[in-house]
Amino acid sequence: MAEGDAAAPPQMSRILEWLEVLAKLVGASAVLVVALFANSLQSKLTGVSIQSQREQAESQLRASMFASLIGPIMGPATDKQIPVDRELILTELLALNFNENFEMKPLMEDVIRRLNAERVGKKETVDDPREPLWSMARRISERQKATISREWSASRSTNRSSAQGCEAYYLNLNTTMERHDAPVTADAECQVAAAFSDIVDLKSPDGNYTLRMVAYRPDFDNQTVRVSTQPFLSRQNSPKSTDTQYAFTMTWLDLPLTDNTILSDGNRFAAYLRTFYGETVSVTVMWFPKGYFTPRERPLNYTEVQQLLGRTQQ
Repeated sequence: MAEGDAAAPPQMSRILEWLEVLAKLVGASAVLVVALFANSLQSKLTGVSIQSQREQAESQLRASMFASLIGPIMGPATDKQIPVDRELILTELLALNFNENFEMKPLMEDVIRRLNAERVGKKETVDDPREPLWSMARRISERQKATISREWSASRSTNRSSAQGCEAYYLNLNTTMERHDAPVTADAECQVAAAFSDIVDLKSPDGNYTLRMVAYRPDFDNQTVRVSTQPFLSRQNSPKSTDTQYAFTMTWLDLPLTDNTILSDGNRFAAYLRTFYGETVSVTVMWFPKGYFTPRERPLNYTEVQQLLGRTQQ
């Protein structure tokens, strides 16, 4: 017993020594892991900060450029309204350079109103004076759609499980086509052929939502069409009476990044005119990557922020 008792303290001492060494190793490892995590987070924050600074610098550069350009276009400050042709040039310059960041529709609508007023009582000409503004709006819409398409590509490359449905639908609406009794859906190429006043159902890429859309009363002179949209959960099969319905007149001035609707689960969609030709009106309905926020709603790069937060599409 005496010998066993004598051996016990050295054995206990060795155990304590091992525990002390292990505790030091664990502590050192924890410090190293925290340091590496902090360094990684700092690198990501630095990257996002640099991106933000670059975007701010680009905005400041464009602002300073327009400060020197707008003066000659506007002319000296007077109580008189500037000529409509000068307002048209100013609108085009602002819209082409700042369309992602500002709501340009009020300014463009004012130009259209003035151009329409000047048309009254004048002899009709081959060239519609509103066409330059409409053409610019078409150009901006396609440019914005291409931007969202790049975001889709980045989103799918980083998240293989992301939804594979249609990112955009192309609706061809015709005045002579016979109306369908049941809701019309898209084909495998995301194309839809329908008559005006047909019910068209378009699913979000993840399948969570269905957008029920009806286009009617096309105005071929002013190139507008009345539209009603009602998004609802796909599992319902049809909208409920409480599901929000949006009714509006679609014009060339509806741009995807400023005229869009965000849903409660993070899905977002926009619709814009593509062509008015003969008896056919083409409309594009595009979906945004889930959780996307527009440049007006954030100063940073969407993809980088999502990666920094560790968020993926559901």
